[in-house]
Amino acid sequence: MSRVDINVDIAEGFPWDEELLQLASSANVCCGAHAGSPQLTTATFNRCRELGVRIGLHPGYPDRFAMGRDPVMKVDLQGESLVEVMWRQVERFVFVASYIKPHGAFYHESAKLPVVAQALEAMLDRSRLPLMGLPQGGHAAIAAKVGVPFIREGFADRRYGKDGFLVSRNEPDAVLTDHATIAKQSLALSSEVDSICVHGDNPDALLVAATVRRALLRAGHEVGW
Repeated sequence: MSRVDINVDIAEGFPWDEELLQLASSANVCCGAHAGSPQLTTATFNRCRELGVRIGLHPGYPDRFAMGRDPVMKVDLQGESLVEVMWRQVERFVFVASYIKPHGAFYHESAKLPVVAQALEAMLDRSRLPLMGLPQGGHAAIAAKVGVPFIREGFADRRYGKDGFLVSRNEPDAVLTDHATIAKQSLALSSEVDSICVHGDNPDALLVAATVRRALLRAGHEVGW
C-alpha cells in the first residue's frame, strides 16, 4: 500500500485546530487575509514544527466577510494588482513552508481564469515552492509552466461534479456529512492523489479527519507525505 498525506486547512480562528493537527500530516496555514491573523499564522507554524507536521501556505482573497470564497470580481483590491496583493500574503512566510495551496475562490479560479492563474504563477515563481492543487483544470499546467513540483490533492469532505471539480458550496449537498461516504471517497482518492484534504472550518472537522485517517490505516496505507 502507499503513503497518503492528510492535509487540513487551519489557522482560520476555529477552536479545534490543536486536535486537528494531531490527525494530520500536512497543514495549510492561513496567511491572515481571508481569516485569522499574522500572529495566529506564526503560532501555528511553531506548533506544526513541534508536531512534525508539514507546513503549507494557504493564501486566499482578502475578503474576510466571505472568508475568501467570493469570486475575484467582488474583492476590493484597493487599486492594487492581484499579483501583488496575493504575493504580499506569503512573502514573509515563504522560508518556513514546504508548498503553497490556494484557498477558496483563489483555489478554484486559479485553475480556470487566466488573470487569477497569473497571480498564482507569480507566487510560485517568486517562492519556488511546490503547488498543491486539483489534478483537474489548470493547476498541474501552472506548476509545469513555472517549473515547480505538483502535489495532487483530493477532498474527503466535498462532493465532486462530473467534470472532476468540486460542486459549488451553493448546492445543498456540496459538503459530505455521511462518514461511510467520506471513508469510501477517501479510499477511492488514495490511489489517485498525493494528499487528501479535510476542511478545518467544518464543525465536524475532527470526526471527518478521524474517519479519513482510520479508513486509510485500516486499508493498509501509511499516513504521511
